Amino acid sequence: MARDHARFYLSMWDDPDFIALSALAKIVYVQLCMQRKLAYSGELTVSVKRWSKAHPDQDTDSIRAALSELDAARFTVTDHDTDELLIRSFIRSDKLFKQPNVLRAALRSAFEIESPLLRRALASELRRLPVEITGPSPAVAADELEAGARELPGSVMAAMAERGSARTTPATTPAGTGVTGSTPVLDTAPPTVAAPSANPPANPSGNPSPNPSADPSPRGRGEGSTEMETGELLLSLDKTQVGVPARMPASTDAPTRTREAAPIAGDSADAPALAGTDRELEAPSARQLRRQEAERLVTLHSPRQPRRVLDKLRGEVIGLLRDEVEPAAIAEGLRLWAGKCLSTAMLPELVGEVMRARTVNASPQVRQRERMMAATWEAIRSDAIAEDDRSPIGLAVRAELPAHADAATLDAILERALNETTGLGAPPLDPAPVDPAGLGAAA
Repeated sequence: MARDHARFYLSMWDDPDFIALSALAKIVYVQLCMQRKLAYSGELTVSVKRWSKAHPDQDTDSIRAALSELDAARFTVTDHDTDELLIRSFIRSDKLFKQPNVLRAALRSAFEIESPLLRRALASELRRLPVEITGPSPAVAADELEAGARELPGSVMAAMAERGSARTTPATTPAGTGVTGSTPVLDTAPPTVAAPSANPPANPSGNPSPNPSADPSPRGRGEGSTEMETGELLLSLDKTQVGVPARMPASTDAPTRTREAAPIAGDSADAPALAGTDRELEAPSARQLRRQEAERLVTLHSPRQPRRVLDKLRGEVIGLLRDEVEPAAIAEGLRLWAGKCLSTAMLPELVGEVMRARTVNASPQVRQRERMMAATWEAIRSDAIAEDDRSPIGLAVRAELPAHADAATLDAILERALNETTGLGAPPLDPAPVDPAGLGAAA
């Protein structure tokens, strides 16, 4: 069924992470959530040109910068290789998990995602859903997504048959409000009650108590929203009941949780699932430090520019800092950008040039050695795979390697494997410089 509305929480305007976004990034986030082709899993095909048409006063570079800012702030995940984008908290923030049929559709569409990056992010989100409502199917689907399944597996279909222990009931409409109660409301009654009423009322009160149960159902917190510590969903913009007070948290002392705050041990039923995710949630202070550092770098190392240009630069710098690029390289890249007639979207390319400068400026002999070692390594690896070589050298070249390894690192790995093969043992911690010619001949 085509989407005809989107759901937002009033509390989004109290979320410090959302407030910290630029005005354009906020608008683009709302625009993404309101796309008709948004899958139930929260996945979209990236279409910057089409999205730009909704902003006549902005160009495509501005929209790309806003998307980069949203990605850096973890509101979205974008894979530029597959042109896919994921709104992280869509299943939770749109309350899809409370509708069994819609949740099934979301899990089905999840397996159509090609990007491994988006699959890992969505798997982490699925593990945060309350099992007492959804049953085991989201957690099973998360494992299958990370395993690379391309169609809805039978294990997920079997898990869909198991329902959670909690149930959702349709919200009733107080007399005179004129609003239909089609939005499901979570039954937060505690599981253990000393003396339950023998005849509970058929229709719950339309005016909830300002002090609900002190033991509400544990819930995962929303990305980009500040759901309270009790886990109670705040009032949404969709079908708001006029004159009905919103539920308040059980304790005014309970701290709110921002969308990336690490879970407090023992306060949520999904904490064990979160503990094993491959991408730990960051503390808000880390994001604030990135934004402050981006502000400092742009202010110091770029010339006076219109505010919109500076906003785009800050979005690019935040993304670079999140990729753990050294501030010195970013600063030099900003200086290069200031001396060229290029769009802000080219800043990562300029920073990449700075990072490659050490190799580019190396002597011809060093560059030749790097090329020869790369060719030698790949040839040895191909032979080892073809022959299923399980000797120390074969295992070494087939194992996972350090990222961005240079010739010296590859030399050391081969030397260690060669010593193990010949029975000489591992080299000392501080070995003498390796003779590339001799090593190449031995290999």
